[in-house]
Amino acid sequence: MDLRETVGKNRPSWERLEMLMAQARSRGLSTLAPAELKELGMLHRKVSADLATARTFHGESRLVGYLNDLALRSHNMVYRAPGNSIKSVLSGLWRSIPAAVQRHHGALAVSTGLFLCGMILGAVGTVLDESVANMVLGSRFVEGIRSGEYLHPNLFGLMPRSVISAGYVTNNISVALNTFAFGITGVIPAWLLFFNGNNLGIVIVLCGQYGILGRFLAFVIPHGIIEISAILLAGAGGLTTFDGWLHPGDYSRSRGLRHGAREGLMITAGAIPALLVAAVVEGFISPSPSIPPALRIGLGVALGLLLWAWLLGVRPRQAIEDRAV
Repeated sequence: MDLRETVGKNRPSWERLEMLMAQARSRGLSTLAPAELKELGMLHRKVSADLATARTFHGESRLVGYLNDLALRSHNMVYRAPGNSIKSVLSGLWRSIPAAVQRHHGALAVSTGLFLCGMILGAVGTVLDESVANMVLGSRFVEGIRSGEYLHPNLFGLMPRSVISAGYVTNNISVALNTFAFGITGVIPAWLLFFNGNNLGIVIVLCGQYGILGRFLAFVIPHGIIEISAILLAGAGGLTTFDGWLHPGDYSRSRGLRHGAREGLMITAGAIPALLVAAVVEGFISPSPSIPPALRIGLGVALGLLLWAWLLGVRPRQAIEDRAV
């Protein structure tokens, strides 16, 4: 095989590989489009085959050294271990969490259904018999709503809002983690979802009956949409854990449980940023009389739309190695 013919035939692919590698080095491998990543892997395999051919027919030429260097550099780029920087970790979570939510949309649907069932039954029960509210929420809480003091404004005058916000973070995250952690039981996350929905349905009806529904919604909606979303995610995470044990497929039950727990934890992780944002809004914005109710409600709706646009709109990215090979 003639050396010039070999070089002339294959040079465009080698130069293309050099160009893709230069782009990845200067701007990062993540800047390559999926098609370019696939091309990078294909060109690496081709240059490896070209190297083997050159060693056979042109063993004494400088071409062997060039192709050996190119194959080595492209191999290190295609098969390198993923980075462990904060940026790479966050970038991975940005796509891994929505991917887990989308894979287990059935668990999310069940979680939402349990919450809505509790909410509807609580509302209907309170309409039919207000004593239901006393049994579930306690007479002191119900009396607060009857007197129009549900929001307990004195609390915000006695404690710094930063302290209140920190308390919301701790409480809400602990609720989410407990809902996930007890997922193995199946019953506990289902009960927590139903119970939280039940409470909300009762409170909505009571506030409507005693003329403070508008005030209640202006307080709750700013943080409530993403807070409820976080509860639904944590519930879906717990139910996914249970499903891994209940339906292990070809795995043993212990291995199915471990797999379900990993998937459930990833879903529950989506609740954490939602709860952090909700706590800040609940501590500083929701109770603020200086912010018009319409603006507060609009903020809550916008935050909810952003959260679900991320969870349902972000398409999962395959691992670089899978796409490149």
